[in-house]
Amino acid sequence: MTSTAEASMPVPGAVTGDTPGPPASVPVLFPRRISPDFRAAHDRHLAWPKSFGFLSSEEEEAQHLKGQFPLIAAMFYPNATGSELDLGVDQQSWYFLFDDALDERWGRSPERVRHLVELVKEGTAGEASPLPLASAFADMRRRSCQDMPEGWIQRSAAHWSSYLDHHVHEARSRQAGTPMTLSTYLRVRCHTIGVAPVIDLAERLSSCVLPDHLYALPHLSIMREMTKTFIICDNDIVSLDKDAALGEQNNLVLCLEREHGLSRPDAIERALRRRSEALELFTGAHRDLLGATATSHLDPAERDLLQRYCTEALQTTIRGAYDWHHASTRYRV
Repeated sequence: MTSTAEASMPVPGAVTGDTPGPPASVPVLFPRRISPDFRAAHDRHLAWPKSFGFLSSEEEEAQHLKGQFPLIAAMFYPNATGSELDLGVDQQSWYFLFDDALDERWGRSPERVRHLVELVKEGTAGEASPLPLASAFADMRRRSCQDMPEGWIQRSAAHWSSYLDHHVHEARSRQAGTPMTLSTYLRVRCHTIGVAPVIDLAERLSSCVLPDHLYALPHLSIMREMTKTFIICDNDIVSLDKDAALGEQNNLVLCLEREHGLSRPDAIERALRRRSEALELFTGAHRDLLGATATSHLDPAERDLLQRYCTEALQTTIRGAYDWHHASTRYRV
């Protein structure tokens, strides 16, 4: 059955004009891409969360469809089709089921969040708690790790653990009613934004898995950090009105207002500038990475793998997040 949300799904990358928001223009020059299997993945994507007991009402199903998670997965992983793309879609579905559970049931109590996190983290080792969020995560994790090298499995497990653990920091802030400082917020948010596991899965789904010695290259570390920074800035600008309406104090724009005594327009402008600077640093590090000096010790196959990682894992993450942020209705008040 085709829902209203599905029928009205915007063209990837389009900014819907029904509700005006903060300024969003930025020259993201990476090409807009989407998996050719996007529509079919959308048609089948509700089966996975439903198999774990989620989306048991029409209202919950409609809310999940509103997020357009197949769209973001198809842009993050434009080379994936079939069951591989389904894995990417399921990861996005899980992220937001987890996020909504924190908002609605768990997020005001650090003790409850810690308990939830520990149950979910068991899934990084393949164990499955009967709690639906945990068993769904374990299923997603098992499929992600299939036939992957041990180095990738270990670092992706560490990224998932950091993502989960830092939600406890956010819960403590909410319970205390004390907003984070700007520096603390950015330190925590670079984990809870969930970008690292997205990039990890892109390595698998776009066949650009890096050995540890290439993954650790300093220029790539800069590019990954700037990918996170860009997406944090963009996400917080887009979600600002919704966060403010819900009383959420931990948003980059709101942190800038408090810490620097800025007006709302000036804080938005500062966030936009941070976003642009992150993109400039990303492209500069990419250019330097592929320069003769930085990679002169690598063979042609390694250089080609690095280039694929940059374009098929990092650039697609930036462009996909940007296009989805400005197409999805999830962040509207």
